[in-house]
Amino acid sequence: MMIARTDTRAASPTIPAPRRGRVGAEAGIHRQAPRENGFTLLELLISMTLFLLVIVILGGALRLGFRSISAAERKMDVLERYRTSRSIVMAQLQSSAPLTYDDQDGARKLYLKGDAANLQFATNQSIWGGERGCVIVSYRLETGSDGTLILYASERSAGREEVQETRLFDDLKTLSFSYFGREVTDEEGKWSDEWSDNTRYPEQIKVSLSRDGGAGELRVPLSARMKK
Repeated sequence: MMIARTDTRAASPTIPAPRRGRVGAEAGIHRQAPRENGFTLLELLISMTLFLLVIVILGGALRLGFRSISAAERKMDVLERYRTSRSIVMAQLQSSAPLTYDDQDGARKLYLKGDAANLQFATNQSIWGGERGCVIVSYRLETGSDGTLILYASERSAGREEVQETRLFDDLKTLSFSYFGREVTDEEGKWSDEWSDNTRYPEQIKVSLSRDGGAGELRVPLSARMKK
């Protein structure tokens, strides 16, 4: 008699293989969501600080540039005034005329007279131009409030009282007039700081001046002679 053999082992359950890509989700692991576009408060503060720093630097550079330009313009104006004043003095002395007047005693005298700081003479060259004829020019040296020397020039027409005045040099350290003349018996002649002989002309007038930009000298021969 044959006995059937029964397999008493329970069938072992089948475990499915894990699928890729779902392990993280099944394990409860979540990725962080990307941050929205924008700046934090700290980033904004840093940006504003850098921007203000750049503005301050640019503003300082611009101020320095403007000051340099202004200083250069002032220097050019001073130099141009010096050259113009020098030309005026030279032209008026070269155009001096032997104009005379009668004093109280009826003696004929020349208008030319001067010392180291003042000079008066007649000239055909007017500062204001025009056909004014012969004018009487007076140079007067004064000290300004800042210690610099200022040369004033005034003009009036012969026989008139109206006077016009202007300022020529205004930044001088020194200025002086000197006069070269000789007597009839004197062969060499000499320079003097004063000319009070209003019956004859000096042969030359020298204008010595100095300023911060340097020193200069004008020597002007005078060809005018008192008319007989």
